Amino acid sequence: MQILQIGKAMWSYDYEIAACTLIDAAGGLFSLTPPPHHREGEIILTSGALVIDGYNYLDIPLNQLEQVYLGFDEVYKRSLIKNNGTFWQPLRLRYKVADGLNTIYLMIDNSLFGTKNQLWFDTLKQLLADEDI
Repeated sequence: MQILQIGKAMWSYDYEIAACTLIDAAGGLFSLTPPPHHREGEIILTSGALVIDGYNYLDIPLNQLEQVYLGFDEVYKRSLIKNNGTFWQPLRLRYKVADGLNTIYLMIDNSLFGTKNQLWFDTLKQLLADEDI
């Protein structure tokens, strides 16, 4: 399979973000601190899958993606990050697993100037649209 994009990802499952206390989330409000997340690793997008390899390994076949969403929601709120999300938004993926659906939130190539989430969102949407043709 051809590698389309590679980056560094910080990510969490939805239930982990939902369980963050005010104290846990407060760290993301200060300069030079990363946004709330529970895992880190290298993210690789191929024509058939999205793979995150780090302390935890996650392999999501693109045909299992149910939703690709860029933005804040009732779980990952603007109030969790500094500047209320002026410079970036989390990338949310919902995908099928044997017992239902999993939801993860990604921050890809996070820096002082934002993330590359928009680029990854656009690429994923295009790949999924091409599959439907």
